[in-house]
Amino acid sequence: MLTNVDAKRGRSLSGDYITGTAHAATLSSAMNDFHEALTFRWRELVVQRIQAVEDFPTRVRRSVSAANHVPLWDHLSAPAVHHLRGAGGGCAYVAWVEGGQEGSLGGVTCDGKTGVTDEEGVEVMGPNGRMETVPPFIECGMGQILGEVENWAWGEREYTYYELPLFDTQDMGAINDAYDTFIAVGGQLGLEAGSGSGSDVGSFTPVSERELVGKAEDLSGARAQGQDWWAGWTGLAASRAKAGFFDSVTPTTNNQSGMVGCLANLYAARGAIIEKGRNDSLYWIQWATKSLKETQAISTDLVAGWKVMQGIGSAIAISGGWTVAGGAIGASIALVGFCGENLLPSVKTEGYAHDLVAVVEKLNTKVTELNTELDTMETEYTGEVNNLQSTVFGIHSFNLELYDLTQNNPGGDDHGADDYTANVENILKIGQTCYEAGEFYDGLWPRIAQTSDADAHLTDKDGAATAGDTALLELRTMFEGFVKTACGRYLVAGDQTVAAAEDYAQVESDQQGAYERIMDDWEEAGVGDHDSSLNPGQEADATDRGDYDPYADHPALGGADPGAATGDGEDYETDADTPN
Repeated sequence: MLTNVDAKRGRSLSGDYITGTAHAATLSSAMNDFHEALTFRWRELVVQRIQAVEDFPTRVRRSVSAANHVPLWDHLSAPAVHHLRGAGGGCAYVAWVEGGQEGSLGGVTCDGKTGVTDEEGVEVMGPNGRMETVPPFIECGMGQILGEVENWAWGEREYTYYELPLFDTQDMGAINDAYDTFIAVGGQLGLEAGSGSGSDVGSFTPVSERELVGKAEDLSGARAQGQDWWAGWTGLAASRAKAGFFDSVTPTTNNQSGMVGCLANLYAARGAIIEKGRNDSLYWIQWATKSLKETQAISTDLVAGWKVMQGIGSAIAISGGWTVAGGAIGASIALVGFCGENLLPSVKTEGYAHDLVAVVEKLNTKVTELNTELDTMETEYTGEVNNLQSTVFGIHSFNLELYDLTQNNPGGDDHGADDYTANVENILKIGQTCYEAGEFYDGLWPRIAQTSDADAHLTDKDGAATAGDTALLELRTMFEGFVKTACGRYLVAGDQTVAAAEDYAQVESDQQGAYERIMDDWEEAGVGDHDSSLNPGQEADATDRGDYDPYADHPALGGADPGAATGDGEDYETDADTPN
C-alpha cells in the first residue's frame, strides 16, 4: 500500500493545516484505503444478493466499455444454484466472505460440489425454463466474480481520484512563514489588529514601544524647524507653501502598514483555500472508507472533520481600504490569522452511511461540491487581490514611498542667504533620525524579499498560478519596492540634512562649535555610517514600476491630490515640476 510519510499536520499561531509537498500521494494512499474497504463491502453485498437470488451492482460511477467488460460466471444456472444453495452443496468462496474475508482471495479453493451423488448427474429445470444437467461437481465461478469485484472497486477509486482537488506540491509552511513575515513587518510599521480580527491572531507590541513608529512620529513633526530653511538649504522641500519630505512620512508609514496587512490576509486566504481542499478531500474519503468498513485501518488519519469556510470577501473586505490606527502612525486592519477562525471557523462531521451505492455516490457528490466551493473561493480571492491592486494604484507615490527629494537641488534653492534662522543641533537630530529610520527600513526589505520562498506555492488545486496569484506576487514585489525606495530616501535625506548643517554652520559662525562637537560624537558612535547593500541614491530616485506609474496622477500636472489618503488636503511640489 502506498503511504506518504511526508504528510502531517502543522500549526500556525491561529490554526492547524496539512503540511507536506506531495499531497497527491497522501490522497492516493487514502484512496487505497477506500478501495480496500469498498472491495470488502462489495464482496459482502455480492454474496448476499447471489444467495437471495437478486441482482447486484457492478458499477456506480466508473465507466464501462467493451474493453473493460468481463463476462461473469452464470450464478443463476441450475448447477450453480445447487452448488451455492443446495442441501449437499456449499461454496468455499461464500464461506470465506461470510467468515470475514480473512487472508487473500487467492488462497481460497473451492471443489464445486453440488450435493448430487449420481455420477451421471441429474436433470433439473433451469431458470430459463429449460432442462439442465447438474453434475456432482462443477467449476465454481464465485472466485472469478469476487476477483472482478476488486477491479470494479478500483474503477470507482480511479474515477473519484481523478476528480479530487490535488493541491499536491504547495508548501503550506512556506506560505505561513511569508504570512508571519508580513505581520512582523507590519508591526514594525505600526500595523494594528483592527475590529473584526480573529481572537487567535495574537497581539502586537504597543505602538509606543515600536522604534520605527517613534522615528516616523519624530520626523513627521520636523517641519516645525521651518519649511523656509528646508527649502533653502536641502532638497527635502521645493516650496515654502507646499508639502515636502516630512509631510510624506506619516501617510507613507500608514499606507505601507495597511498594504502589508492586506498582503498577510491574502496569503492567509490562499493558505485557507489549500487547507480546505486538502482537509475536506481527505475527510470525505475517510468518511466513505469508514462507512464501508468501520474496522478499516486509515493510513492518512489527518483530519477530524470537514471545514466550514467563511466567505473570503466578507472576511477580508479589502475594498474598504484601511483606517489609521488609534495613534497617528500605523494602519488598522481586520487580520484573519493563518488557517484560523476568521476563514475556517468550524469543523463538522457526518454520520456514517452503510448502503454501498449511497456511500460511493455521496463521496462523489461531496467531491463535486468541494470543487465548486473551491472555484467560488478562487474567484473571491482573485477579487480581493484586485481590490488591493486598485487601492494601491489609487494612492499617490508621495503617500506610499516618501517625497521624491531627488527631484530637487540637494543644496536647496537659496543656499547661503543670510536671513535664515536655524539650530544646528536640532537639524542634526533630524538627520540622525532619518539615518535611523533608513537603517530600520534596511532591515525590512530583505525580510520581504525572503517571502519569495513561497512564490511557487501560491497556486490552485492543479498547481497553476491563477490571475490572482500572479497579481498578488506583483503586489508583493511592488511593496518591496516601496520599502526599498523609502529606505533610500531616508538615507539620502539624512545625507542632505548633514551636508546642509555643515554648510549652514560655516555661514552662521555661532553654530560651528555645536556642529563640530556633534559630528565628533557621531563619528565615535558610527552615526550615518550606513552599510546598506542597497545604493541609497539609486533606490531614492524616481520610481518606475512597469505598468504602474506612481507619477501618473502627479498633482503638479493637475492630477490627484497626494494628501488625499491622509485627509490633510496638502499639495506638494518638486523642482522638476517647476517651469524654468
